[in-house]
Amino acid sequence: MNNKVLIVDDEKLERVLIRKGYDWEANGFEIIGEAGSGEEALEFFDVKEPDIVITDINMPYMDGLQLAERIRERSAKCRVVIVTGYREFEYARRALKLGVKDFILKPVNINDIANIVKNIKEELQEEEGHHREYNQLKETAKQNQSIVIESFLQLLAENRIEEKEALPKLEVYGFEGLLKECVCINIKPFKNQDGLMEENLATSKNILDFINDNYKINSISFIHYLCNIIIYLTDEDTKEAKTIANEIKKGINEELNMEVDVGISQIQHNYAGISKAYRQTEKAISASVILGRNLCITYDEYAGIKKANQGNTEINWQDFVFSVENCLEKKVEEYIDGYTNLIRKAGVTDTEYLKLMAMNMLSKAATVLTRHGKSLGQLVGDAWLYEEVSKITTVREMNGCLKNIINHILKYSDSLRTKKSNKLVDQALEYINSHLYEQSLTLKSVAGKVYTNESYLSRVFKQEMGEGLIEYINRKRIEQSMVLLNTTDLKAYEIAEKVGIGDPHYFSICFKKQVGVTIKEYKKPKYD
Repeated sequence: MNNKVLIVDDEKLERVLIRKGYDWEANGFEIIGEAGSGEEALEFFDVKEPDIVITDINMPYMDGLQLAERIRERSAKCRVVIVTGYREFEYARRALKLGVKDFILKPVNINDIANIVKNIKEELQEEEGHHREYNQLKETAKQNQSIVIESFLQLLAENRIEEKEALPKLEVYGFEGLLKECVCINIKPFKNQDGLMEENLATSKNILDFINDNYKINSISFIHYLCNIIIYLTDEDTKEAKTIANEIKKGINEELNMEVDVGISQIQHNYAGISKAYRQTEKAISASVILGRNLCITYDEYAGIKKANQGNTEINWQDFVFSVENCLEKKVEEYIDGYTNLIRKAGVTDTEYLKLMAMNMLSKAATVLTRHGKSLGQLVGDAWLYEEVSKITTVREMNGCLKNIINHILKYSDSLRTKKSNKLVDQALEYINSHLYEQSLTLKSVAGKVYTNESYLSRVFKQEMGEGLIEYINRKRIEQSMVLLNTTDLKAYEIAEKVGIGDPHYFSICFKKQVGVTIKEYKKPKYD
């Protein structure tokens, strides 16, 4: 793109000389006009915005310096070059303080003009490059900031960030209103199971943009990594949550021609209420298998259905999820049988309640998937999932449905577990071997270093290595003790300390168990 040049001089002959004396176009410039006065030059400037203005210093009404000052007020980008006689030279030098780029002495030498405008062109190109780079960096920073905020909101909704860490960020991002009062609206689009994640995200972004453009509400919104649109209402709008949710759903149905399930929480307060509101929306959406799809369902409606429960159906959910994650099929089946037996004993025959309780257990099992950025609907297909649960009419059918669907989760989890356990054992071995002779080395300390729990590490270690973790540590230590017994005169208790076993008696027991003889017998000469 050529740089635009405006020539200003009250003498036409001087303007013609500058215009005709240099091949502007061939050198990347465009003469956009000539002006005979400062006033006329400003009219050109305001319309055509030149990059370079070459002006005589001595003109009536508005001289070149006054023109330069007026141009400086209008644009920081435009470069002004002053043409001056020798007698105005010192006067012209003061023009540099007004942002004048350079000056040319009369009589005008075209080579001087050529050199000056060439330097200005290079400077403008470099400046444009910096400006473009700055804008790109600014846009990238803006996008990164959006990603950081979205990630923070997801952690907040799922209660995966400590309050003391979250509170300063809530203030920085201007989200303090969530602490006072909030309602969560969870919008779940009907997704194509075979669709790519990028397509589902694009659909969700389209919905979120539509909401932001058409509904003026006090809200904080983001796209969940499972592609749901999460909206937190604050201030007065919390009391109108269901009305707002219904209006949004209607707009999505009619304007975007899409169907969505919508869950609405109760009004919540304080920090703990933020994640509680989100969890309530998930439960509300699970009731769509009973109440129907493409509806707005409140947590109160979900709770009303669940109220039919006349017995205790709560189980150790944490251990149940652990069993699913680690593919303990027999234990998972026991949990399913125990859960459905509790419902059977409660004497509940309401089929809607049975479906709701099935979704309750499935939602717990599905947390294994969400940790890997996947939903149950994405794994088995939303339509199939709802169809299978909708078929439930008896506790027996509920039991079979749960085992069938959770089996899909177990298979998926097993495919991840194999890779994960191999990597985990490698990390554990690396840490053990580098700290083998430290007395503080225990199952607990190793589990802490590889960020897992002791029970899981113990199980996968034995599965991969064929021996328990503590057995492995003791075996390696006893092997080293045998080397020391053969190559040093150290006493048994000294060797025990060196290999990381602080209790000499325990060292003796481990030695006898592994080697088959006592330390004394081992040290006894093999010949008489």
